[in-house]
Amino acid sequence: MEKYDDDALGERFRRYAEGFLGGGEEFDRSIRLKIDHSFRVRAEAAALAAAEGFSPAAARLTDMAAMLHDFGRFEQFRRFRTFHDAVSVDHGQLGARLLVTNRFPTGRTPAERGIVLAAVRWHNAPTLPPGLTGTARQVAAAVRDADKLDILPILLDYLGHPDNRAVVWNLADSTELTPAVRERLLRKEPPFYRDFRNSADFVVSKLGWVYDLQYDHSRAEFARRDYLGRLRRYLPDTAEIAEIFELVSKELESREKR
Repeated sequence: MEKYDDDALGERFRRYAEGFLGGGEEFDRSIRLKIDHSFRVRAEAAALAAAEGFSPAAARLTDMAAMLHDFGRFEQFRRFRTFHDAVSVDHGQLGARLLVTNRFPTGRTPAERGIVLAAVRWHNAPTLPPGLTGTARQVAAAVRDADKLDILPILLDYLGHPDNRAVVWNLADSTELTPAVRERLLRKEPPFYRDFRNSADFVVSKLGWVYDLQYDHSRAEFARRDYLGRLRRYLPDTAEIAEIFELVSKELESREKR
């Protein structure tokens, strides 16, 4: 039986990720960004699992999946120098494959390993596949929520101090939304990464994350941290942005009351 130790997993993950360092100051800053992000997502996932009353087994699998969710980011950035999946590779799919080839601990049994790998594989998809059910869906949804809760502070920090454009996938600056992005948000649907043409598309798409948050804890934290209001300060003062913001704000408010 495969042994599991949470501290050992974190240490092994850090050794793996730090093996990608040495590509220059700008490159290394992006690698460290994803290392730190991974550990924070792990903490976010632990808080979510506790708040939502996960069983010890589900909480343990959530912890593993959260720690490893961005395993593919390091190879992606080494090969393509971008975190933009649509112009490089799907980092969730890549991460799941690399975890297998690197023989990383992802569970004690084949069933557990399947759950963790599924969470890694689908954490960045527009939506979870309908065939993902039971504990697998519970864990994957938790990792997706935890990931979102930590990405927002990274983006907000960049918007306040825009010095690492890898955060916004090196997209061009613009105040105009791409029509395909705008239309999907107005339909309360997540935009496709392939449709992003500029940084405004990237930033406003994060408003739409409200529609995908799966847990009460996540929605409460999203509201408590005022992510919508803080993002709004960095978005253009246009009618279309105001319409999207109003729709998303009402959605978050209605979900909090459920």
